[in-house]
Amino acid sequence: MAPPPSHPSRKSATEKMASASSSSRIRRRQAQAEEAQGVGQDLLMSLPPEMLDNILRRLPFEQLVRTCFLNLAWHRRWESVPNLDIWFSAGSNAAPDARVLWRCAAPVRSFTARVRMPHFYRAARWLQALARKRVEKLVLKFDNPWFSRSAGVLGPALFACRELTHLELCGYCHLPRAPHGFGGFPNLVTLLLSHVAFPFSGGAAQLEHLISSAVDLTELSLDDVKTSHFDDDAPAERCAIRAPKLRVLKLIMFFDNGCRLSEEFPLLEEAIISIDDLFWTPDYIDTFRRICNVNRLLIETDSIQINENPLQGISWKFQNLRVGHLSANFGKLPSIMSIFSLLRSAPHIEELHIEVEITKRDDENDEDFANGEVDDPECDDAIDEDILKAEISDDLFANLKHVSLDGIKCLPNDIWFMKFVLSKTRLLESFLVTFGYQQISKSYLDAYRELAMCQKASPQAKLMVRLRDKPDSI
Repeated sequence: MAPPPSHPSRKSATEKMASASSSSRIRRRQAQAEEAQGVGQDLLMSLPPEMLDNILRRLPFEQLVRTCFLNLAWHRRWESVPNLDIWFSAGSNAAPDARVLWRCAAPVRSFTARVRMPHFYRAARWLQALARKRVEKLVLKFDNPWFSRSAGVLGPALFACRELTHLELCGYCHLPRAPHGFGGFPNLVTLLLSHVAFPFSGGAAQLEHLISSAVDLTELSLDDVKTSHFDDDAPAERCAIRAPKLRVLKLIMFFDNGCRLSEEFPLLEEAIISIDDLFWTPDYIDTFRRICNVNRLLIETDSIQINENPLQGISWKFQNLRVGHLSANFGKLPSIMSIFSLLRSAPHIEELHIEVEITKRDDENDEDFANGEVDDPECDDAIDEDILKAEISDDLFANLKHVSLDGIKCLPNDIWFMKFVLSKTRLLESFLVTFGYQQISKSYLDAYRELAMCQKASPQAKLMVRLRDKPDSI
C-alpha cells in the first residue's frame, strides 16, 4: 500500500513544540496574575467586617463609591459601611446624587456639602434620603451672596432628620415652615445659622422652638439671621433664646431680628456679640448682663454708628472673664473708653486683644497720615491725658498678662494708648503690636523706637512689633 500523501500545511515537530511552549507561558502568566489578584482580594476581604468598614469609611465618598468597579465581590460592599462621613469640599465640582445617598447604610454620621447655585434643587432631595439614613451631622453651605434674589430652599424633609446632633446652614438659604406638630430636634447639641432666612410670619417663633426644644444645646450661632418676610416693614417678631446648657454663643445682627437672650446662661464659656442695632434700647445692656458668667468675650461695635461708649452702662462684674476681644477706633474717644470700661468690669482678665476698626483713613497713604500731612475727619477726638489718667486707676491692669493690637496706626492716640498700657501693666508678659501698614516706613520705625524706649511697668514684658502682611518684621 502506498504511504499517505504529506499535507503541505502540516507543521514540523519543532514548530509544534515552540507553539505549545508559548501557549503554556501565556497561560502560566495569566494564572499567576489571577492568583496574585485573588491573594490581594482574599487578604482584604478576610479582614473582620468591622475592621474593613473602618478602613473604607476613611475614603472620600466619591472614591468609596468607585470601589464598586473593582470586581464583582466589591460591587456593593460600600453600601454596607455604616457611620459614613460624607463630604464634598469647596473645590469639588461634583454634587452628590440623591440616588447614591439612598444606597448608603444607616446611620450616616455626617453630610457636608458646598451647594453651588446650579445644584440648589438637589438639597431637598438629599434631605429626603438623609432623613431615612438617620443623619447625625448636617452641614450645607450655599454658594450665593445674601443680596441675591436666588436662594436655596430647604425642603420639609429637614424636619424629618430627628437624629440630628449638629446642624449648620449658611450662605443664605430659606427654611420652610415646619409641619404641624413638629417637636424639634431633641438630640441637637450644635446649631449654627449664618445668613439664613425664615421668610414667613411666625419665623421667629419657629426659630425659638428650634432652640428651646434642643434641651442639650451647647453651641448656638445666629449670624445675621432674618426672621420675617423680606417685604415686611413691621417690627421684628420676638425670639426668646433659652438654652440653659449653652457653652458657646455667637449673636450677630446688622438689623434687629427680634432675637433676645431671655435668661442667664450659667455654663457659658465663650460669647461673640455684635448687636449695634440694639444700642439705643435696654436690650443692649441686658444682653451682656445675661452672659456675665462668660470666660471669653468678643465684642464688635461700629464706632461710626455708635458715637458713645457702648459699655458705659455695665454696672456688674464679669467675675469669670479671662480673655477679652474688642474692636476699637482710636480716633474716637468713646471707643477708647470702652476698652477701659471692659477692664473695669472684668477684674480677673488676663488677655486683651484689640482689633482696630478700618476707617476712611486706611484708603489714603499711610505715610501721609502718620506724618500728619493728611487731615483725617474721623480722627477728631484729642486725648486729654491728665483727665484720663485721673479717671483710670492702676487696678484695671492688675491681672493683665497678654495684650495684642491688630491694625493699629502710628497716630498720636494710638501711640499714647500703647505707652499708657505698657506703663500700667505690672504682670505683663507679652505685648504684640501689628501695625496696619504694608511696608516699613519712617513713621513705623519711629513708633517702634518710641515703644521700645518708653517706660514699662513689667520688666519681663516681651514687646513684639510687626506689619500686618509681614509677620517677621521688627
